[in-house]
Amino acid sequence: MKNNKRLKVVFCGGGTGGHYYPALALLKYLDTNYQNLDIIYFATKGRIEEHNLAKDFPKAKMYTLDTKGLERPIYNPKNITRMFAVLKDTQKVRKIIKTFNPDFAFLTGGYVTVPVGLALTKEKIPFYLHEQNSIMGISNKFLTKYAKKVFVSFEETLINEKCILSGNPVRTPDEKLTREYLKKFGINNLNKRCILVFGGSLSSEEIDDIMYRVYLQDKSTNYIHITKNPDKFSKFENVHTFDYINDLYKIMAVCDGVVCRAGATTIAEILFYDLQAALIPWKGAAENHQFKNALSLQKLGKAEVFDDQNIDLTKLINFINSIKIKSQNYEYVPKHNQAIEIIINNIEEIKKFNNF
Repeated sequence: MKNNKRLKVVFCGGGTGGHYYPALALLKYLDTNYQNLDIIYFATKGRIEEHNLAKDFPKAKMYTLDTKGLERPIYNPKNITRMFAVLKDTQKVRKIIKTFNPDFAFLTGGYVTVPVGLALTKEKIPFYLHEQNSIMGISNKFLTKYAKKVFVSFEETLINEKCILSGNPVRTPDEKLTREYLKKFGINNLNKRCILVFGGSLSSEEIDDIMYRVYLQDKSTNYIHITKNPDKFSKFENVHTFDYINDLYKIMAVCDGVVCRAGATTIAEILFYDLQAALIPWKGAAENHQFKNALSLQKLGKAEVFDDQNIDLTKLINFINSIKIKSQNYEYVPKHNQAIEIIINNIEEIKKFNNF
């Protein structure tokens, strides 16, 4: 008998690409595999998920929330106003989910998930968390006691019996890709090394400054550089600048290496696409998690770690020039995304829906 029931899911996670992209990867999987699917997404006002969701996943109904993270130290007077915003957003979310009546929710971190998690708890809607980093973020720590299960990306984050080691879902191309794809971004000599440079969803002036010095010396490598200041690099013929590329993961599938920060989602993509990476961890990351992420990749022999405040430029250039160049005939073939499979197999409401 045909299943005419609709699968209704709430998604929330954002503020940065590290929280948004794992949610998007799971969204796209559900969309591919379930015809009768309804999605609502709670987004952080003014951040990456609000700007991108309409084009990344137009089927989702989006609601924005005003919640902001708490200031440090915790007794900062601004936090009184911010706590009231959390309560206000919690009530807003409750009204929406009462009408929507979801089967479950999937939250991927960021302060925006706090009012959503509280509202889901009040309405007795089961929800699942995903933690990308080796050290659990404040929002996920707070919501763990209310969550049904918590999916984690590192063994050291298996803090209680609710936690399941899934890894980090990454976005993947649905189609085969060859080096020809790089021509879309100005790379015409496919026999030369091609390095992707980016500073994460919030960009990075420090990486821009470091790479400017690299470009003065390295003319033999082609670079695709994501920057908010493209004019800075206009004199370099081998540097192709863009202020934003939505399908960055497709470039990662066929380029040779990356120079980037060390957010957990980036680390997962580097591993998935088997790239060599020059990692420049962002020191402002909570609990210094980017540095710890970078060291974990370095131990696997996939990266070198550099300090943006004390950069060894010669070492960086030598590392870039040591990265193996893929064959001009290289082809990326879509492959199994294990993290998504583990998550799907452990969401009880999906099992019930499949058996309906």
